[in-house]
Amino acid sequence: MAEQSEVHKEVVRLRERISEFDGADVVRRIDPNEITASNWANRDVSHFDTDAFAKLKAEIANSEGNVQPIKVRAKKNPDGVGVPFEIVYGHRRHRACLELGIPVLALIESDMEDAELFVEMERENRDREDLSAWEQGVMYQRALDQNLFQSARQLAVAIERDVSNISRAMALAKLPADVIRAFGSPLNLQFRWATPLRDAHQRDPEGLLEKARKVSESTPRLTPAEVFSFLTRPPVVEAASAKRPVEWKDSDGKRLALLSTDKKGRAILSFAQAIEESEQRKLIKLIDGFLGSRS
Repeated sequence: MAEQSEVHKEVVRLRERISEFDGADVVRRIDPNEITASNWANRDVSHFDTDAFAKLKAEIANSEGNVQPIKVRAKKNPDGVGVPFEIVYGHRRHRACLELGIPVLALIESDMEDAELFVEMERENRDREDLSAWEQGVMYQRALDQNLFQSARQLAVAIERDVSNISRAMALAKLPADVIRAFGSPLNLQFRWATPLRDAHQRDPEGLLEKARKVSESTPRLTPAEVFSFLTRPPVVEAASAKRPVEWKDSDGKRLALLSTDKKGRAILSFAQAIEESEQRKLIKLIDGFLGSRS
C-alpha cells in the first residue's frame, strides 16, 4: 500500500509538470532529410552561392547546429509515405544543416493551414536577410496562382504590405527569363526598376529580348545598373534621310528649278532666276490646288 501510494504521488507530480507545457510548441532536432521545402519557398537557389550563406553555414558548423530553430509543420501523408515535415521558415538554416550533415533544430507545428504558413514565412523573412524584389514577386505570384489568396489586395492585407509594392514585385517576376538572365542573377533586380522594365517589355517585347541576349553575351559583363539603363533606353529614332532632289533644266542643261527635302521631310522649291508676277500667280494657283487635294 505504501509503495502504491508513492507511485500515485509520482504520477500526480508528473501530470502537473506535463500540464505546464500544455499548448507549448515542440522543439527537437530532426534529420534534415526528413524535411522538405515549402511549396512557397521564397529563396532562389542562387542565395546558396552567396557570401552571406557561406558565413551562416560556418556559424552553424562552429555551433554544431543552428541555435535559432527553424519552423516546420507536420505534413499530411495519409498513406504514411513521404517526407514527414515541411518548412514554414528557415530554408537557409535547413540547407546549411543538410550540407553539413547534422540534425536541424526545429520548432514543430502539428497543424497549420497553407495561408498561415505563407504569412508566417513572409513575415519571418522581413527580420532576416531581405529577399530580393524578384524573389518576393515569384512568391506572391505563386500564392495567387494557387488560390491561396483571391487577389493582390487580399494578400497585401494578410501580410500587411502595400499593394503597390506587391504589384511591382510581381511585374519583375513576370519578366522573360532572358531579361532576368541579363542581370546575372535575379537577386540584382530592384523594386524601382519594375515599372520601366515592364513598360519596355510591353512597348517592344522582341526588341527587349534582343537587347537582353546581347547583354548576356557581352564581355566584360555590365553592372546591373548598366544593364537596366541599356534595356530601358528609348529607341533612337533615326532622322529621315534627305531624298534625292528633283531638278528642272533648260535645253542647254542649265538649272531652272530645284525641289529638295530636308532631314525632316519638308519640301523646298527654289528657282534659279526670278520669276515674273504672272508666273507667280500660276504657281500659287497650282499650289492652292495641291494643298486643296491634301485637305
